[in-house]
Amino acid sequence: MSGNYRGCSTINNILLEEGAKRFGINVSDIDLLGGFSNNVYEYKGYNENFILKFYESSIYERDSIEAELEWIMYLKQAGVYVTVPIPARSGKILEVLQLDGEEECWVVAFEKAEGKFVNVSDKADWHLDMFYKWGKTLGRIHALSKSYRPNSVKEWNSGRLFTEANNVSDEINAKWNRYVREIEKLPRDRDCYGMIHHDLHHQNFFIHKKEFVLFDFGDCEYNWFVYDIAVVLYHALQTVPEDDLRAREEFAEQFMAAFLAGYQMENQIDAFWLKKLPFFLNYRQLYSYMYFSKHLTEGQKQKVHVREALKKMKIKIELDIPFLNLQFNMIR
Repeated sequence: MSGNYRGCSTINNILLEEGAKRFGINVSDIDLLGGFSNNVYEYKGYNENFILKFYESSIYERDSIEAELEWIMYLKQAGVYVTVPIPARSGKILEVLQLDGEEECWVVAFEKAEGKFVNVSDKADWHLDMFYKWGKTLGRIHALSKSYRPNSVKEWNSGRLFTEANNVSDEINAKWNRYVREIEKLPRDRDCYGMIHHDLHHQNFFIHKKEFVLFDFGDCEYNWFVYDIAVVLYHALQTVPEDDLRAREEFAEQFMAAFLAGYQMENQIDAFWLKKLPFFLNYRQLYSYMYFSKHLTEGQKQKVHVREALKKMKIKIELDIPFLNLQFNMIR
């Protein structure tokens, strides 16, 4: 289950109007694209297209948004193809909106990415060479992370999942706490730990002239590089039927062979960390369940496909069923 839920906007109409005005456009000229919180819009003008993203303070934190923007600009300057923020009429990149007596809402405009999504059902798009380039792209990001010195650091365990109570069963919460404690014990240095994308699945980039154009860095944080790799594999595996275990294992083997071949052209990762992939795949499943349980609206949770997906995740987590029986010897 991915984080993209389209539907009615959750953003107040007055905020939408004011946000559009800050960028010199009319609210009638923007269309809802979606996003996890239905907070991403597109403006299509005669001479320019761009994306408007609204961040409500009940869900997002200003420090995280500023960290996202700083990271994007660093990658852009290093030659990575990313969609960069566009200044508002005031010249500011981050605009602050607030209605009387209500929470703050921040709005940022981003370039509209050139290119198109990968079609996972088309072998002309979804193939080993593409996986290789995907790995090469992530390896480049991790290599750049080693020399990155941001103004502030957003650590992996600083979000609300780690600092606030979670609305899950006691059994799930106990498993969550055990994973967190296990992760806290892991070594961290510049060769294994740094700023990561944290969500580089196939709906967060376009392909343009055979290049990857990356967007949606909203989940970026300091974390282990191997976890960023596990996130990619986790979501790539969701393109294979969940009940076809053999097909999933075969896909994972082929995917990782190509992906890591590309990755290690840009960044070296020790075998010690690759052996942690099964652990981080299971952690990603648990993290996703915790995240959806906390941040999905009740309306979203009642949709049949969402309810069924959460039920399946809960059962697998409670029964300690691995997300994938991944063996290290399949990774060369």
